[in-house]
Amino acid sequence: YAILELEALNEEDEELQDVFTGTKLKYNLAHFRLDEWLKDLSEDKKQLDILYNSALSVKPERDAKLAKLKELIKEKVENPSVNKKGKLNKKVLIFTAFADTVYYLYDELKDWIRKELKVNIAMLSGGAKANKTTLGKNDFNRILTNFSPISKNRDLDTSMPQDEEIDILIATDCISEGQNLQDCDYLINYDIHWNPVRVIQRFGRIDRIGSLNKSVSMINFWPTEDLNKYINLKNRVEARMALVDISATASDNILETDEIKDLIEDDLKYRDKQLLRLKEEILDLEDFNDNISLTDFTLDDFRIELLKYLEKYKIKLAEAPLGLYAITPSNNEYKQIKEGIIFCLKQKSSIKENSKINPLEPYFLVYITKDGLIRYNFTNPQNILEIYRILCSNKEKPYEELCKLFDKETDNGKNIELYSNLLSKSIIAIKKRFEKKAIANLFSNRDGTIPNKDKQIKDTSDLELITWLIIKK
Repeated sequence: YAILELEALNEEDEELQDVFTGTKLKYNLAHFRLDEWLKDLSEDKKQLDILYNSALSVKPERDAKLAKLKELIKEKVENPSVNKKGKLNKKVLIFTAFADTVYYLYDELKDWIRKELKVNIAMLSGGAKANKTTLGKNDFNRILTNFSPISKNRDLDTSMPQDEEIDILIATDCISEGQNLQDCDYLINYDIHWNPVRVIQRFGRIDRIGSLNKSVSMINFWPTEDLNKYINLKNRVEARMALVDISATASDNILETDEIKDLIEDDLKYRDKQLLRLKEEILDLEDFNDNISLTDFTLDDFRIELLKYLEKYKIKLAEAPLGLYAITPSNNEYKQIKEGIIFCLKQKSSIKENSKINPLEPYFLVYITKDGLIRYNFTNPQNILEIYRILCSNKEKPYEELCKLFDKETDNGKNIELYSNLLSKSIIAIKKRFEKKAIANLFSNRDGTIPNKDKQIKDTSDLELITWLIIKK
C-alpha cells in the first residue's frame, strides 16, 4: 500500500473532498483532535451552566445593585437641584453597556417611578425592543426632546407635550455621542465602560457649553473592589486580541510586531491610569486628549449656518489667501473659552485611510491656550466649532481695540514669535495624537491598520496654515 503524507494531499482533488472542510480556508480533517475537542466543549458547558445557574439565583429582590440605583434616583427626585433660572431639576441619565440591562432596569423601575416618585421614565437601546416611554411616543428623537426640552427647543414643536417632561432616562451608548442633553445634571454609569474615553463621552452629554446647571454630577458603579486585578485580566485579553487582529494584515503595517505590541501595551496602561483616576474624581475632557474617539462626527449642527455663509461670501472666500487671521474677545459667560488661538491647518500629503483617524481629513483644527496647553485637539472638532460659533457667529465688523493691541504687541506683525511657538506646539500635539489614534484604531476596527509613515505628520512642513483665530480677554 502506498503511504501518503497528509500535507501532500491535494485539496482540489474531487476524490478527496471528504477529507477537507471549510470554504475560503481548507482544513484537513485528520488534523483535528476530535476527542480532545469534545472533552473541552463538555468542560466549557459545565462552567457555563454554573454561571447561568448563579445568575438565575439573583432575583430583583436580591439585586443589591438595583437597590442602590433606586436609592440614588429617589434621593435625586425628592431633593432636586436648582438651575440658574430657578427651575427644579429632577433629571437622571443612566448609562448601561448592554441592551438587556436597559430592558431589565426599565421593567423593574417603571411602575415604582410612576407610582411612588410620580415622574416619567424612558429607555433607549437601539436593540430589538428599541425604545419605551411613559410620556409621548416611543420615537428616539421625541424621547430625547422630552428628556431635555430646553436644549432640544421643544417649545418650537407644537405637536409635542409642553406641560410634562421625562425625568429618568436609561440608555446604552447609542446616545453617548452627538446629543445635547444638558437639561440633566446627574449621570449614572450603571455599567462602567472599560475605555475611560467612553465614560467622558457619556458625561459630555450633560457637561456642555450653554448648560443652565450650576454643577453636574457623575456616579460610577464599579464591578469589583479590587479593580487592579480586573484591569490586568482585561489587558491580557485585549492585548492578545489586538495582536491577533493585526497578524493577518502585518504586511500593511509599517511597524514590526514587537513595536506594535509595545504601543498597544502603552495605550492600555494609559487608559487604565485614567480609569483608576475616575474612582476618585471627574476628569475633564482634555485629560483624555490622546485617546478621544469620534466615530460619528458630522457637520450637521453647523451645516445650515456654513452654507449660508458660503453663499454670502463665496467670491471673497475664493479669492482669500491662506493664513488669514481674526481677533475676538473671549466670552466671560463660558469658562471653557480661554485666551489662546484656534488654528486651522491642512495636511499637504494625505490619503483616504487617514479619515479613520481625523474626522475632518485633510484639515486639522486645534485650540491652544496662551500658556501653551492644548485645550482641544483635532479629535474634538465639534467643541472647537461650537466655540467658533459662540465667538464669531453674526460678527461682521472687526474689534478695533483688539486689532490695535495685537499690532502693538507684534510691532505691526514684525514680531510674531509667541504665535509661531504656539503653532509649533500645536503641530507637535497633532503629530503625537495622530500616532496614538492610529494605535487606538487597531482596537476599534477589525480591519484597522496603521497609515503609511510617509503619509503621517512628521514636522511643520507637512502642514499648511489655512486660518487662525486669536482669542483675547
